[in-house]
Amino acid sequence: MNTILTRPQNVFLRQALVQVHLWTGVAIGLYIFVVCVTGAALVFRIHLQRATFPRLFTATPGQPADAAMLLERVQDAFPGDRVSGIDEPTTVRPTALAYVVRDDQFLTILVDPTTGTILGELPDRSMVRTIQDLHFDLLAGRTGRIVNGAGAGLLLLMCMTGLVIWWPGVATWRRGFTVDRRRNWKRVTWELHSAIGIWTVTLISMWALTGVYFAFPSPFRSAVNALSPLTVASTPTSNPAGATSAVRPTWRELIARAQQRMPDQYVQRVVTPSSDTGAFLVMFSAARPGPVQEHLTSVYLDQYTSEVLNESPRAARSAGDIVMDWVAPLHVGSFGGTGVRVAWLILALAPPLLFVTGFIMWWSRVVRPRLISTSGELSS
Repeated sequence: MNTILTRPQNVFLRQALVQVHLWTGVAIGLYIFVVCVTGAALVFRIHLQRATFPRLFTATPGQPADAAMLLERVQDAFPGDRVSGIDEPTTVRPTALAYVVRDDQFLTILVDPTTGTILGELPDRSMVRTIQDLHFDLLAGRTGRIVNGAGAGLLLLMCMTGLVIWWPGVATWRRGFTVDRRRNWKRVTWELHSAIGIWTVTLISMWALTGVYFAFPSPFRSAVNALSPLTVASTPTSNPAGATSAVRPTWRELIARAQQRMPDQYVQRVVTPSSDTGAFLVMFSAARPGPVQEHLTSVYLDQYTSEVLNESPRAARSAGDIVMDWVAPLHVGSFGGTGVRVAWLILALAPPLLFVTGFIMWWSRVVRPRLISTSGELSS
């Protein structure tokens, strides 16, 4: 133990972990570079979409129309399809989003929130969508998603081994956080790699761990549930017996009934039933336009009678519930406004920089000497 604390460079385990860290980095370095650069870009995905399709994200100035009118306009424009719901504008998206189901297709429609005019469909193929597919699935569908999850697991392994390798000993541990630019370029590269790694290891580990969740959500939830049981609240359902009623309530009537329960808040999202037992859902925000990732208040209604449905009582929130609630916001940086998104954009470039500095060290210390030795043997 004393050797680990004072002279870790002499410990065999550390030397072995150096090799694990090195060759794992060589194997997944390009993967890390691609995933992190695309992830950094997607932090401002909505801004990229607005720049790419300005016509779809330009709203007419004026008093916002009510959600019922927007739903009706979308249904009129897509009479043969099912309107799944609508999202009102947010602080970063000035137009409304409507969702239309056509056979096995899911269409995203942009709507002017003032006039109800259909602005157009968000294309399936675009630069932003390609970046998104590259980040999520490596452009290879479910197979790419699995590879992505495995890569995230290996990135987490690199973080753990990197922590052990970084430890310089009790006497000099503070130097591990800094870079002495007076040293030769090889030493500066090493210190830069170590300093960036130790300053960002917690954040990179979080991205890796949450990345595993997006690739393998069910096993991840099972693991969290094993450590801290997750509570489950059943979603209210409509009573199909009400279908015998001669007149079913309209969307406008259902939304109006929900607003009676939340008179001081604003309709932010409406989700229509997808089955005979599905409930009509209206979600409310305390502000307009709604802040991104704000917790919304839900009101469920029976689609046949407009009766307000009560959610089943939920047990006290567990630590596992809190973990699951934070997985997505932490990964994408959507929990703290523009400042957090800018920080996530910058810090997401740390792993690519670690790859570059690590590659330089590997090339100069391992590959280049071997190339020189081989060249010398051939010339002799």
